[in-house]
Amino acid sequence: MTVRKVAMLTAGGLAPCLSSAVGGLIERYTEIAPEVEIIGYLDGYAGLLTGRSVTVTDDVRRDAHLLHRFGGSPIGNSRVKLTNVADAVKRGLVQEGQ
Repeated sequence: MTVRKVAMLTAGGLAPCLSSAVGGLIERYTEIAPEVEIIGYLDGYAGLLTGRSVTVTDDVRRDAHLLHRFGGSPIGNSRVKLTNVADAVKRGLVQEGQ
């Protein structure tokens, strides 16, 4: 099975290393498998549940090293407790019964 797409997201609390981790992942995939598409889900699990994502472009791949200078997360972050379905429904992340 050939990997064609890699998805990433950041979740939990913000940490100084998240931006660097995202940059490192982009750099490594660009080095070893540049043909693999990389996407980032926006705002953590909220983006995964609602289908909001961005594609890592060639420009972002070229400049990924810059992310090592910053904290936080360039793709956003959220606190979503996946086991709390009532809260996810209330926040509009999933439909009732989904």
